[in-house]
Amino acid sequence: MKAYVTLSFALLLCSAAPAQAAPLGTRTVLDNGATLLVAERPGIPMVVMTILLKTGAAADPDGKAGLANLTAVLLTRGTKKHSAQALAEELDFLGASLAVDADHETTTISLTTLTKNLEPALGLLSEVLISPTFPVPELERKRKEIEGGLRSHEEDPGWVAHKAFVEKLYPHHPFGRLVEGQPTTLDTLTQAEVKKFHQTYYRPNNAIIALAGEISQEQAVNLLRTQFAGWQPAAIPPLVWPDSRQSSAERVTLDRKVSQANVILGHAGIARANPDYYTVQVMNYILGGGGFGSRLMDKIREELALVYSVSSSFVARKHPGPFIVGLQTKNASATQAVEESVQVIRRFIEQGASKEELAAAQAYLINSFPLRLVSNRDVAALLPVMEFYELGLDYPDRYPDLIGQVTLEQVHNAAKTYLHPDQLLQVVVADLAEAGLGKQ
Repeated sequence: MKAYVTLSFALLLCSAAPAQAAPLGTRTVLDNGATLLVAERPGIPMVVMTILLKTGAAADPDGKAGLANLTAVLLTRGTKKHSAQALAEELDFLGASLAVDADHETTTISLTTLTKNLEPALGLLSEVLISPTFPVPELERKRKEIEGGLRSHEEDPGWVAHKAFVEKLYPHHPFGRLVEGQPTTLDTLTQAEVKKFHQTYYRPNNAIIALAGEISQEQAVNLLRTQFAGWQPAAIPPLVWPDSRQSSAERVTLDRKVSQANVILGHAGIARANPDYYTVQVMNYILGGGGFGSRLMDKIREELALVYSVSSSFVARKHPGPFIVGLQTKNASATQAVEESVQVIRRFIEQGASKEELAAAQAYLINSFPLRLVSNRDVAALLPVMEFYELGLDYPDRYPDLIGQVTLEQVHNAAKTYLHPDQLLQVVVADLAEAGLGKQ
């Protein structure tokens, strides 16, 4: 969930900049322990800054789901010097934008500003980062806002399917909890708990800072030393991650009066550091990540006309995320669509890919990667991710080879290793009477 203070439309229009050759930027570790990455991209008088904190909703204590997210969305709702309204007005005056986003493993704070206004904008960001006050009225308002959003999501069958899927696949695991929490846990969160979470995890030695735009490394270092002088390091409590493996297949059916069924199939997948990560990306593109032309789309939609859409993905994080196949179909076709999708996976494991499929997958993945480096915003978003996953600043230059060197044999081995049709968790949200499925 994101909290946006203000947004300058003019900055969005002028954010494009040419892609930069490797290394993408420079790397410095500041005295306070923060890792600083700077991509100097002259020509457009703007700077985008991203601070990635290496802590997210996985750090929520038991029974306190939603704490990391609530802390994040409250950052901009008041500091020791500015109320929420005053902060928004100051940012608007500078033509700057500030956004905060929490997910399971990280929290991200993003600032966009004109170069000439970078210093005062950083001053406001430092307030938000170092001295937020988390006013109780704002906490109550945000709590109600999040709870209202959760109630609204319950009307979305796709969201309901995803929620049921992760809860079943990841019991007693952070990935099985919504980042936003749920009403029963949100209602227990206090200002003291929010403040403690902030004091514990919002530390420079837990942060990756990236700047992209019209700024040099020297300028960035000097500005941060001045503006963030009060940001002090502290020991970060280690998180203990439980095992996420699922042992057997299971079907979960949820009855809803809907015109089409929403189905998710999946099982535990891989971590980002898995040595077969790039092979798995190519393999998944061929199976169902490539849209029209993928095995699942060709068979389930084009040949059998069973679904409106179908796709597959591996969600690779620091810790193993899920492998997911998602599809939408008529209620009456739900069972057949699931069965046929499983058969596509089985055949792919047996047959592997063709030379043509491999070439098409590699061409798309390689040629689409530069689109992730078009704007300063793109670069400022990618840099901390590269650092978080220890990819190196030359990652953009190495990426074509990492994808291009994947072989047919490796794709086949990856399919046999990382696809488990006998362990698929099936979640079906449908009108169960029309679908011919019993209620569960």
